[in-house]
Amino acid sequence: MNNINRRRYVISFRSFTYFCIFLFLIIFSFLLYFNKNNLIKTSKNIIQSFSENFQYQFTKFDVSGLEKIELKFVEEKIQNYIGSSIFLLPLDKINDLIKEHNWVKEIYLKTNYKDTLFIRIEEYKPIGIYFFNEKYFVFDENGKIIDQIYITDFNHNSLLIFKGNSSNLKANSLINILKNNDFEKKYQIKSLEFVNKRRWDINLYSDVKLMLSEEDPNKSIQNFIMIQNKLSETDINNIKAYDLRNIKKTILINLND
Repeated sequence: MNNINRRRYVISFRSFTYFCIFLFLIIFSFLLYFNKNNLIKTSKNIIQSFSENFQYQFTKFDVSGLEKIELKFVEEKIQNYIGSSIFLLPLDKINDLIKEHNWVKEIYLKTNYKDTLFIRIEEYKPIGIYFFNEKYFVFDENGKIIDQIYITDFNHNSLLIFKGNSSNLKANSLINILKNNDFEKKYQIKSLEFVNKRRWDINLYSDVKLMLSEEDPNKSIQNFIMIQNKLSETDINNIKAYDLRNIKKTILINLND
């Protein structure tokens, strides 16, 4: 009988011990949760004080990769952090602030763990101008709209103008075809139009239209160049359109037709 009571006592004491430990952990967790802001604030103050005493403060920055983006924009985004501990710089926050600019594709941030923040920015590279809803937008090789462009900027821009729904998404393949055939060196392109989301028309500054094949636009352009080399200047001046949609037969449309 005494052994049974002793066993019960041991089990009860062990359970009580576990309960106390469990209760302590719960109380400690609550205290930690409700005081974490104070703990974090105190820790940051200690680090900031250390940085000020031993000159580990953010005082300089080095920015590279800027073309379209003005340096002033970057300066404004990091100005509030000047004087902060180099160890407390919120790099993720700075990254998000700079990425607010439409031209920013990627940002690479690092410090020298002393006083300098290095900022390398990769900008989007425009390959064309998309005309949509009576406005002009530059876009990259994937068709992503980067930013709006204005008529006053056209004198300083050599990019081709694309028209038609989704023309920006299909433009890169046509640009490569034009480059492979040295087309832009021989002819002045006024605009390129994606017709019914299927095929391309090329409008030249000479008010001549080239209607390309849907299946093989490269062959259409090669046929056009070959025909041009065979025609006289008088014949060329009397043509207003080249129907190149059938790669086996080209139809010339004269001004009087």
